[in-house]
Amino acid sequence: MKESLKIEELKQRLIDVVQQTDDIVAVIRCLTVMGVSAEDNLADNMSIASQLKEATSDKQLLVRDAMKETTSSFKAEKQELDDDEPAPPTNSKGRKVFTWCLAAAAAILAGWLLFTFVPWKREKKEHGVVTVAERYKTFNVNGCTFNLVYVDGGTFTMGATEEQGDEADSDETPLFQVTLSDYMIGETEVTQQLWTAVMGVGPIPYDGDLHPMKNISHDDCIIFINKLNKITGMHFYLPTEAQWEFAARGGNKSKHYRFAGSDDIEDVGWYSTNSWDKGKGDPDFGNHAVGSKQPNELGLYDMSGNVWEWCADYYGKYSSASKTNPLGPENPTASFRVNRGGSWDYIATSSRTSNRRNRTPDFRNFNLGMRLAHEPIK
Repeated sequence: MKESLKIEELKQRLIDVVQQTDDIVAVIRCLTVMGVSAEDNLADNMSIASQLKEATSDKQLLVRDAMKETTSSFKAEKQELDDDEPAPPTNSKGRKVFTWCLAAAAAILAGWLLFTFVPWKREKKEHGVVTVAERYKTFNVNGCTFNLVYVDGGTFTMGATEEQGDEADSDETPLFQVTLSDYMIGETEVTQQLWTAVMGVGPIPYDGDLHPMKNISHDDCIIFINKLNKITGMHFYLPTEAQWEFAARGGNKSKHYRFAGSDDIEDVGWYSTNSWDKGKGDPDFGNHAVGSKQPNELGLYDMSGNVWEWCADYYGKYSSASKTNPLGPENPTASFRVNRGGSWDYIATSSRTSNRRNRTPDFRNFNLGMRLAHEPIK
């Protein structure tokens, strides 16, 4: 047991050195001790590396170069040994395969630790949300407060209405009338602070208290909501797709904007041009603190851009029949669930109020979060 603790302590110290140093020699030594001698393209397979895509990263490049050095050195040493040593017994082939598998596993583990625990730089000061909604209710969970805004029920046309333009997709038609009862919906996306207050643990890396929770599946949302309901004695839920779109459009106060609160995405949303395209070294790269753009007609923030938001519904085709408080397809043929709102790494058209996306309930990604809903509280 003590020996195991010493090994884990050594690994952590090596990881700390790699995170803090810009000396490639030191990085090479640490990676060598950790057994990182697999092919350098393993670095491209790390979960966090996939988020960076083509963005530049000094630390990523440093680790990649170090892995190249250790790989080249390992191959050279291996070749010398192969040239000098006699042919091994036939049963050594299995040992070699096993050894290479262990080396690859060590490389993947080390790379995941490195890319996961090196935090993104954030230098911008973040301010709290300014509540402008006329009617809302404040909740407190383990010291974390959040607001839900009242949405008066009404009837609206759901789908690719005229202001959505020529970029509307086929799954946004046909248009149909929807009548909704009163409800409440989150003033903002669920923040990392709220998620941590309920679940006891937040995302890695932790972007900040007011940043939207990310990398959560539909299944994770249900677990979170069940725990939140147990703590509060309330009945929170994921909004239906119709509730989400009605609220994003501004409810009965709608001015029929293309996005949630404006015809100009720059006013209300974080999307690829003002976030992803900035590059990893820029403070605007990544998701942003909720409420840092203009709200829509109801006083709701970030319903266009920042992170995609899960809805309760199964995904399915529209029909032209009018509906009251729809819950999505009654007999879903697949397990796909609806995402709405676009995100910081998607183009502007994805943030339109009628745009739809679908993913399986177990899907997680760095650009995917949630918003709460609740029946109106008198």
